[in-house]
Amino acid sequence: MEETVTPEPQDPPKKPDNSPSIALIIGSEGIKSFCALPFIEYLQKENIKIDLVIGVSGGALLAAFLGAGYDLKQIQDIFSKAVDPRFFREINHKSVMDIAEIGKGKFSAESGIIKTESIRKTYETLFKEMDISDLKPKTIITTTNLTTGLPVILEKGNLAQAIYASSAVYPLMPPANIDGKKLIDGAFSSPMPVMECVKRNIDIIIAIYFDDACNPEPENFIESYFNSSRIFRRSILTSQLSLSIDMHHHEIIPIYIRHPRPIEMWEIKKITEIVHSGKVALTSKKRNFEEAVFEFKKKAELKEEEIRRNEEIKKLNEEKMNRENKDAKHEETGKIGSPVITREPADQNTATREIRIIKNRNERRGSGT
Repeated sequence: MEETVTPEPQDPPKKPDNSPSIALIIGSEGIKSFCALPFIEYLQKENIKIDLVIGVSGGALLAAFLGAGYDLKQIQDIFSKAVDPRFFREINHKSVMDIAEIGKGKFSAESGIIKTESIRKTYETLFKEMDISDLKPKTIITTTNLTTGLPVILEKGNLAQAIYASSAVYPLMPPANIDGKKLIDGAFSSPMPVMECVKRNIDIIIAIYFDDACNPEPENFIESYFNSSRIFRRSILTSQLSLSIDMHHHEIIPIYIRHPRPIEMWEIKKITEIVHSGKVALTSKKRNFEEAVFEFKKKAELKEEEIRRNEEIKKLNEEKMNRENKDAKHEETGKIGSPVITREPADQNTATREIRIIKNRNERRGSGT
């Protein structure tokens, strides 16, 4: 079950060359979503068209970069310069006092432990007034309704606000207010929203998720919080992905990148390490994707051949039925509506004797001789 602020999704347009429709899901937290860069580079190099991109949590930012037309080098350069690790260390001391009930205020659904003004301003500077619906390829961003706990799918609206909402790790970060809803990190309800692709009848789904180990010795509350968050998200991911695979009609390629050491969302310097992990994963999964495309085209060809044979059989049956109906009509016409045909006798005399009428007695006597 989910909430949505947009109309029901439409099926992707059919491609004339029997190519499969392809979706790319970019999940994970913060900078860890950049493990998807090698996959994007591969698809672009091979001229493989992506029909749908779904960004969730930290993946919403990378999806927005991709849809806004930034190339891969620009994405890395801009992100490393625009996002400052200090953004995630600006503690809102009033909120902390409200949690401890030291101050006069009260921690509420509008509160957050981290100040997020700098983060929001960065997104606004990068994407200005851009709308989600302006992105190409088609992009959707997933969030979670803080009140109901259900996913909220954003297909239109202010892009900068949507990115913040999808990555707002509550209660560390306060929720975003969009269309009267308090929206937080999309990973709380669906860390890998494969079902959004299934509902849109996407043929091949590449679902990328980066997971790292829990921190064995957390040094503060925030690191401890992320430990519990990792455990929670893994549980949701496992159950949802299994269900989606059972329901999907073609191919889901889950790319689950597990890193042996914890990487926090503000560790910008580890982007190179994260991207390298993505390259390693691409090497092992590229063959799966190529086989999925091959199998899809093979199935499409068989299906087209079956449709062609069925059409030929149908045409032959129709022609046979028309002939039978025509013959039956002619036969019925001959029985009911045709004139009666009489034949002239071969022997005229015989015919005369057979139809002669005796009128008097003399003629009767003469007939006996």
